[in-house]
Amino acid sequence: MSLFNKLTDEVANTLRGYFGIKEKSLLGDIKLNIVTEKSINTAVSVTNRRVEKGFNVSDTTRKEATIFNLTVVDNSKDREFNRQNLYRILEAGEPVSFYYAGKDLYENVVLESLDEIEDSTKKDCFTYYMVLRQIMMAEIKATDVKTDYKKAGSTGGAKKRTTAKVKNPTTGEQAKIDKTKDRGKSGLKNLGGLF
Repeated sequence: MSLFNKLTDEVANTLRGYFGIKEKSLLGDIKLNIVTEKSINTAVSVTNRRVEKGFNVSDTTRKEATIFNLTVVDNSKDREFNRQNLYRILEAGEPVSFYYAGKDLYENVVLESLDEIEDSTKKDCFTYYMVLRQIMMAEIKATDVKTDYKKAGSTGGAKKRTTAKVKNPTTGEQAKIDKTKDRGKSGLKNLGGLF
């Protein structure tokens, strides 16, 4: 983003704040008319197993996905259209961006659940309780690993294959082999009458 764009965004945000104009929150391209409540849960899981003395516990911790709990009231003229689009996002399960009222932008957010709340005092609007989960994206990088064959104890050339030597069977083993051969012949003799 250029310096001019940053400057214009700052001026626009300052003017909105001065005149009391609030930006709408967005989930993907759907306007969330009024977000009455937002809570963020960020957690880290720690192992239940023992950690060896001298090693860092931080090596066995793992950051969990960030979870957003929102209560949204939609009383706009497009509320039915927004409702259908929210259910489409829920069924698709694809990550979208979540922009919270001109303050924060969160990428790779999945709509995990959507609950409609009906209230007799709030007519002509939809109230939702939604749970969003921010997915952590991993990046796989391929690297070339060079092996120092002198340290590895190998020449790096063609490998020599070794095989076990075949010895003649002992007399006990030979007797077992002969028995199995005889069984096979007697079975074939019985089948010989069929051909």
